Parts: sequence; structure tokens; C-alpha cells
Amino acid sequence: MDILICIPAFNEENVIGKVVQESLQYSNYVVVCDDGSADDTSIMAEKAGAYVIKHATNLGKGAALKSLFKYAKHFNADVVVTIDGDGQFLPSEIPKLCKQITDGSADVVIGYRFDDETDMPNYRKLGNKVLDHVSKSASHLPFRDTQSGFRAYSKNAVQIIKFTNTGFVADSEILISAAENNLRIKEEKVKVLYSTGTKTSTKNPVSHGTGVLVNLIELVLLKHPLKYLGISGLLLTIFGIINSSYVIALFNESRYFSIPYTLISMGLLTLGILFILVSGILYSINRQIQSRS
Repeated sequence: MDILICIPAFNEENVIGKVVQESLQYSNYVVVCDDGSADDTSIMAEKAGAYVIKHATNLGKGAALKSLFKYAKHFNADVVVTIDGDGQFLPSEIPKLCKQITDGSADVVIGYRFDDETDMPNYRKLGNKVLDHVSKSASHLPFRDTQSGFRAYSKNAVQIIKFTNTGFVADSEILISAAENNLRIKEEKVKVLYSTGTKTSTKNPVSHGTGVLVNLIELVLLKHPLKYLGISGLLLTIFGIINSSYVIALFNESRYFSIPYTLISMGLLTLGILFILVSGILYSINRQIQSRS
């Protein structure tokens, strides 16, 4: 079976050559998407034997994955493997991820990292757990590592999966799309290296994690507006009505008009009604999108 190995990379000149060379031991086809690197990532990838897609500017990991998925659709490989270009994942474990695809038992296989990873920094463990939890809220994803970039996809999965996010949220959106299309998603334990000899992240972990979290919350709200915005809006409206009733009762009994309680009531009612209206609009948009797809 033809295996296409896809590698998104950004400023990885020190390690991308090694990742490509090791990946070529398990496939004759390796494509790297250089997402606007300022260094020699493209040159090193080509020297190592990869075909390179190059973005003129840095667009984000999701944009790199979109270019790689587009290439994979035209390449028409039996199995498509994505692996990050920072050297943290081991290409030697590519056959392990491909096994459930080739034997027909899965459409997507996630390489999960967290059962016994003692080398992972605590802040990364916490951040990934938070992101996993939010991702699961979007489509009830019962997986241990929704943020892993080491995955295998069947030919059918690559054709079906759709995603729009250009950042790191694409990893979650891909799984959501797979789940919504009833694709069979499995997991396989993989090793991960956090001491690769080079810097494995080009962004501040706090700002990066916060940005991903905000985008994930936005994705969850768009996917389930009635559940998360509609119910919240209804509760806020009820609390606003209760608080307003208290203000009116207090005024009738004592002729005392409470400005603080009035402001709270107005705020709760305004937010509640706004949430309900927005949830209805988003729900209608989602229905229209689904009817067209």
C-alpha cells in the first residue's frame, strides 16, 4: 500500500532533514509544507529527499495541514501520515500507526502521548488536558490526546474530512469532522521526545496555549450554540427576572429603589437575551451549512 508522509514545518532547519530521512525508511513519498520559515527549512527538506510545498508567509499549522491534505487528495495514497517537523515524534513508529488503517479496522489513528510521559513539562501536561477537555465538548470526542500531530488517515478519511482553522485548532477540528462523518477513530500509544537538542516551540507557551483555547471555545460555541449559549442565556434571563421581581417587591414594600440591584437585573436580562438571540442565529447558520454540504 502507498503511504504518503506529510510534515508541516516552521523554522525547523536543524532537525527537518533528519525527520525526512527517517520517514523515507517507511515510505517513498514524503512531502513537507514549509509554512513561511525564515531559515533554510525548505532547503534542508529538499536535500533530505522530500517534496516541498512552500508558503510565502507564516499562515499557521492549520494552513500547512490544509496544503498537505490538498496534496494528499490528488496523490491518492492508501494511507496518509502526518508527523510534526520538530523531531519530537519518532518516524520509526509510523508502521504502528498505519497498521489499523491497512487492516481496515480504523479510518483515523491518533498517536497519543500521555500515559507515562514523565519528561513532559507540567505546564504542557496541564495545557493539553484543558485543550483536550474543551475539544471533547465540541463533539464528544472520547480521546486522550486531541492535540497530537502524529496521525494516520485512510484514503477515504482524507477525502471526507473538512476543516477551516489555520492555526493549531485544526488538530481538533479534523477530529471533530471525522467524528461527525462517522469515521472510525482509534488511538495508538507513541513515544515523544522533549529534549531534541533544539527548541521545539517557536511561541511563548502561555500566549500560544491561550490563543488555542480561545479558538477552541469559539469552535465549541459555533458547533453547539443552543447547548452552550442558549441554555446560558435562558439561565441569565431567569436570574434577571428573579432579581427584577425582588427590586419591584422591595420598592412596593419600602419605597426604596435599589440602583445596584436594578443594574444587576438589567445586565442579566440584557446578556441573557443577547445570548439567546446569538445562539438562534448561529444555529440557523449551522443548519444552512449542513444542508448545503
